[in-house]
Amino acid sequence: MIELKKLWIDILTPKQARLLGTIARELMNLGYDVIVTARDYEYTLATLDRIGIPYRAIGGYAENLKDKLVTEAKRIIDLLTQLPDFDAAIAFPNPVAARISFGLGKPYIALTDSPHSIAPSRLSLPLAQAVVFSICIPRNEIRKFIYREHGVILEQFRGVDEVQWLKEYEPDKQAIKELDLEPYTYVVIRPPEVKASYYRFGDTYSDFRKLISTLLNKDLKILYLPRYSNDPIIKEFSHRKEFVIPSRSLGIEGPSITYYAIAVVTGGGTLAREAALMGTPGISLFPRELYVNKCVKDLGFPLYQMREVDKALTIIDEACKNPDRYREEAERKMHSLETPLNALLRVFKELEL
Repeated sequence: MIELKKLWIDILTPKQARLLGTIARELMNLGYDVIVTARDYEYTLATLDRIGIPYRAIGGYAENLKDKLVTEAKRIIDLLTQLPDFDAAIAFPNPVAARISFGLGKPYIALTDSPHSIAPSRLSLPLAQAVVFSICIPRNEIRKFIYREHGVILEQFRGVDEVQWLKEYEPDKQAIKELDLEPYTYVVIRPPEVKASYYRFGDTYSDFRKLISTLLNKDLKILYLPRYSNDPIIKEFSHRKEFVIPSRSLGIEGPSITYYAIAVVTGGGTLAREAALMGTPGISLFPRELYVNKCVKDLGFPLYQMREVDKALTIIDEACKNPDRYREEAERKMHSLETPLNALLRVFKELEL
């Protein structure tokens, strides 16, 4: 009988919690021994709790450059102290996981949909034994981070990351009732990740203030998902009962709240893609076009990339008239797409894991 390997999965963000947590569960079902670690940042731990994945919370998040270095250095020590032996590591571009794997002589398998996130990519992908990424992203966009000409597996899949947790997902109305919301009465809004190393586009909070204020005046509720506790928008609108902020400790059942929303507006990309794949209009106000966003849009899903708030408001007005307009077609198209797990298992076969 073949003994399956022990895998370490390290998680840094809520998106990674949803993606890698779902993958961890699938790998456990296949018989792998999976160790999951996660840092305490935003809704990351709450997302893992909702998925029901056992994990170890190790380390946190820092905002300025020096504190980021100190926090990561401490996290390396804490992980080395608490981690049992493992055969391979799986993570997004993650300097800590890459450094530990390299130092211990273990293969590091990276999943990424963010070649625009240059700093973590430069610090981790050169140490990867394999990189799994969407066919939407040109191979050269990943290859440029890898200094070795041979010996690194670049494995693509015909889909986007979000398909992994959406393909078999059943939306749950109870998840929105927990927040005192009803279907198609609210818009989900998530600001940009302005403190991330890749974000160099200035302050865009004024756009989100305008958007929120206008929607509240239209008698719509706002489900606001802040990235940071000192988000200035919280202070400005938290007195309005129509402005809902989920508890950081309880988190949200993300796919359900996007499914039952009129629309989703984000300063990033993941939430807009998640919404669009389920047939909810997803609007990304990220200042540049992302490969995976363009791909989802070109496949016919209701994803919109723009900078203008007025255009976003027009799309939301149209969505209010017929919230289910894209549902059936989106479901059919999504089920034709491939998950990153398929590509990951091909990598396992090649690495004999």
